[in-house]
Amino acid sequence: MKKAILFFMIIIAMLLTIGCTPKQEIEKLAIIVSFGVDRTPDGKYMVSTQILKGEKSSSAGKGMEKGEKQPSDVMSLSSIGDTVPDALVHLSTELGKKIKLSHVKFIVIGEDAAKSGVGDLVNFVAREHELRPNIIFLISKGKAFEILKAITPESTVPTNAIAAILNLQSEYGYIPVITSLDFATALASKTASPITGVIDLHRDEQAGTIFKLLGTAVFNKDKLIGYMDEQETRGMQWITGKVTAGNIVIPSPDTGKITLDIIQADSTLRPIIINNKPIIQITITEKGIIKEMSGTLDIMKNPSILKELEEIQNEAIKKEIEKALYAAQKTFRADIFDFGEAIHRDCPGEWKTLQENWSEIFPDLTIEITVHSSIPRIGTISKPLY
Repeated sequence: MKKAILFFMIIIAMLLTIGCTPKQEIEKLAIIVSFGVDRTPDGKYMVSTQILKGEKSSSAGKGMEKGEKQPSDVMSLSSIGDTVPDALVHLSTELGKKIKLSHVKFIVIGEDAAKSGVGDLVNFVAREHELRPNIIFLISKGKAFEILKAITPESTVPTNAIAAILNLQSEYGYIPVITSLDFATALASKTASPITGVIDLHRDEQAGTIFKLLGTAVFNKDKLIGYMDEQETRGMQWITGKVTAGNIVIPSPDTGKITLDIIQADSTLRPIIINNKPIIQITITEKGIIKEMSGTLDIMKNPSILKELEEIQNEAIKKEIEKALYAAQKTFRADIFDFGEAIHRDCPGEWKTLQENWSEIFPDLTIEITVHSSIPRIGTISKPLY
């Protein structure tokens, strides 16, 4: 009976305390949803933030006149310090509020900061208990503060707009989603080279300022050394098995072009050793359906055309992969695929003699690509209408 009474009292106490955080306490916090890092000319860090406003704009959700800006539920503020946490402390004192980092979704790193090295930032993110390990790193080709101060028409919280675009573009394979943990793991590796996705601003005459997330930033240790475009990035994502949607445009065997919708894709990677030389065997399996075609082809009358289209599709995917491999091996000489770890995992004995010279071995590493694509459906019509 006593246990039942004690249990009942605990439940009552929990109900009385849930949701009872005073509004005054919330107003004493500066809740940061994303922040950016730039380097100043004198070597200091400028941290730019998006901070949730205490109360939503009263005009949010109402109809807007043409040309009127979308109200924002965040404010953008910057501060400078000797280190990133030092800049955040200065921001806290200027605001008169305690900084809250547990809601941060993205960290945008300006190109200048990325080129000078992000090791200190990675260490801070790993040590700060409020920052989660799944925070996404993004590189801006310009200044990070320009991204953080941008107000777009997509959302009253720009961080949410970035999240929506990133999720879609990552499915298409045009940008890698790299968390702080992913980056730190690659940075700690003796063979792998860290990468991040790239964010930029695009100004459209009608839509205004919108975020553009395409491509890959490549690092040597903790320093930015260059970029891969969207085609090279998708080639990389084919290898890592991250392409799950999107389309492939191939030339038609007669005239025009054919657009294929990717409905399924998979990748397997197998390292082998032949005559003491490592070889990476990559196999891509993909299914696509015909979304649009022009010309005079009639697949129903000539089913062998389908096999020809599958071969053309194989070559299109293989070319994208080859572009990614060329960029990694010849342009950057950086193992962005972590092939070294694959060899270490599957061939540990041989790896002992390879690891010390991996940086010299990787640029000339033999890589065999096999693509098996199929077209299980051709759509509701078998040939173009005209």
